Amino acid sequence: MHEYESGERVGRYLVLIDVDGRLHALSSNAIQGVSQDDADPGECILALNGGRFLRLPVPFGQALDWLR
Repeated sequence: MHEYESGERVGRYLVLIDVDGRLHALSSNAIQGVSQDDADPGECILALNGGRFLRLPVPFGQALDWLR
């Protein structure tokens, strides 16, 4: 079985691993915004379509680099 890494691209999807270790494969148009976490600058929060949020254990700048 393939082990995915956060930030890896698979076709049109970006694979992300949240703070709970869950895998997510998102298309770039599913992400509405990125915010630095107020409590921990080493984490960021993605706002997704449908009012969902995804907390990532990476700094804001790294998340932006993945979205390029």
